[in-house]
Amino acid sequence: MRLPPTPPEATSGDAQLALLLPRIGVRFRVLFNGQEVESQAWRRGPGYFDAGTHAHLVPLPPSLRKPQWEHNRVEIQLQPQALRISGLAPVWIGSRDALQERHQRLIWWQVHLTWMVAASALMMGLLSLLIWMMSEERLLGLLAAGLLVLTLRLYLSTPLFLSGPFLAWDYLHKLTFTLYCGFLYLFISELFDFRQSVVRKLVKIMMVIGPFWLGVLVWTQNYNLYRLWTGVIVLVCVLALLKVIHRARWGMDVNQRLMVVVGLATMVTGLRDFLVVQVGLPGDVDIRWMTAGSLVLMFAMGWVLVQRTSQSMEQVERLNAELAHKVNEREDELHAMFSRLRAVESQRVLETERRRLTRDMHDGLGSQLVQTLNLVHSSGERVESATIAFMLSHALEELRMTLDSLEPMGGDLPTILGTLRQRIAPALKVAGIELDWQVQEVPVVPGLEARGVMHLFRCLQEVFANVVKHAHASRVAVRTWQDGERICLSVTDNGVGLGEAPESGYREGGRGISNIRLRAAEIGAEVWFSGALPGTRVTFSFACEDPLAGGAPA
Repeated sequence: MRLPPTPPEATSGDAQLALLLPRIGVRFRVLFNGQEVESQAWRRGPGYFDAGTHAHLVPLPPSLRKPQWEHNRVEIQLQPQALRISGLAPVWIGSRDALQERHQRLIWWQVHLTWMVAASALMMGLLSLLIWMMSEERLLGLLAAGLLVLTLRLYLSTPLFLSGPFLAWDYLHKLTFTLYCGFLYLFISELFDFRQSVVRKLVKIMMVIGPFWLGVLVWTQNYNLYRLWTGVIVLVCVLALLKVIHRARWGMDVNQRLMVVVGLATMVTGLRDFLVVQVGLPGDVDIRWMTAGSLVLMFAMGWVLVQRTSQSMEQVERLNAELAHKVNEREDELHAMFSRLRAVESQRVLETERRRLTRDMHDGLGSQLVQTLNLVHSSGERVESATIAFMLSHALEELRMTLDSLEPMGGDLPTILGTLRQRIAPALKVAGIELDWQVQEVPVVPGLEARGVMHLFRCLQEVFANVVKHAHASRVAVRTWQDGERICLSVTDNGVGLGEAPESGYREGGRGISNIRLRAAEIGAEVWFSGALPGTRVTFSFACEDPLAGGAPA
């Protein structure tokens, strides 16, 4: 390039001159009087790099300057790309201090602002993605997709060197712009509830066709195809904005009004960059307004994200409060229902117990009293007081046994047998029968509540009655022990033995055995009748709650 015919300033002494290259790409180097003074990826191998992403200030060392100004020569060598706006824009030459301010301003707009927007997009994109994964709200998913795609595009718009084919990275750089615009509109359409919008369908078609269109662009390396495609994107954005304005006639909430205002401002910045950079209208080509507009748009979308999240949290809290209220109501209903059920169950238990007591007293005490009354009526004036006293004593024992069965014994078999012992010991003593009491402590027997205790009393009463009346025994032994998971109780006499006397109460199929078997089955016990050589042994076996090691006594 030729230098100006006259120096830009006094060239005497060590005055610092410099070149300002606002846009140059994609690789270059600068020679001043044959000496290289600046190089950007000139000698690096294949890879993705675009020096045109930011301006360059190239000092011209005074030591290389020739005394005669017209003899100085600046040579700029380029390695351009057809799919970039590459080449060399007008070069500024002058005092280094004078150009420094312009250079710093361009660096702030082209580099620092880009990194700022990229960092913000990444942060809000990841936050939106996280909230979307928890809430599965479509609006937040579209926002996350758009911001993450924008982050990738901005990363590819910074002065970095990436290994690999340049055309592949450039294809991705252009594709991210298409996807960003598509996701952005889908986000707005979801926000404004455009379910069947024609523009929404156009955006989806654009996002489907975009990869193929840009593939043809890379194949042909015809930059006019990209200009045309960028015009299509701008047209769709204008239609989308008109649709938003049209929607405003039915009223909008604060989030929608905010997005309308910010969307208009962002569209203006994008339209300005398209007309100045792509079409060539007058303007500062070195400064892209779209980057700043994207930052403002991003903060607006972040505000929407915060608002939607806040609304979702309030809705969750409201639903939780409603749910807690309904749960409390149902809990109160259940408590009332359980109270009614407990009352009904208590009434049922009391009624069952009343019927049991009535039946036991009818079968025992009532039967004895009826027999006594019949004896009195049939004896007339010759009433035998001894017989009447005996029958009344027997009736009194029945009453006492019934009352004893009502005592809370909690399945404690030794305690139950101890209560029975008080009733049977006098009768055995009168009959001249020795009682051998070998009752040991055993685990609790389930099922021996009031009703079960009465069944056990009746069984043992039948056994001892047979010993007294029919066995002709002189000794009877009562034993308890634990055999594995069973609790055993035996009553053994040394009488005539099982079935040896015709009058024995243990005849198979007789009333005595049948009653014992039936009552034992009611309390979940098993019963055996066997010979004791001499005598008879009646053994009851119960399940226990806490099985312990044990065995039958010798």
